[in-house]
Amino acid sequence: MNNINNNNIPEEKKRGKIHNVVLYNRKQMSISGVVRVDNFNENIIVLVTEPGQMTVEGFNLHISRLSLETGDMNIDGDITGLYYSGGENLNPDGKPSKFFSKLFK
Repeated sequence: MNNINNNNIPEEKKRGKIHNVVLYNRKQMSISGVVRVDNFNENIIVLVTEPGQMTVEGFNLHISRLSLETGDMNIDGDITGLYYSGGENLNPDGKPSKFFSKLFK
């Protein structure tokens, strides 16, 4: 069970343990567990999440909401790929996992 504090934010989320990605029709994405944004433009967003670096690729990308306090981020645009690098999200050959990039092809 989650312990809820006075701000209605689960304790796990405040400690930065939760990381989720929700993609809506390849046009909107919600991400939790965001630590920081390293780089962004209309074609690529590079951010650091709890499990490691994450790259979102697409066209007309726009960060519509970002709260580093809660670790939540929303992205709008035409999302064509998502992959992680570093940390535990490497394939056995040491390359970044490109699950969503393969899914969209």
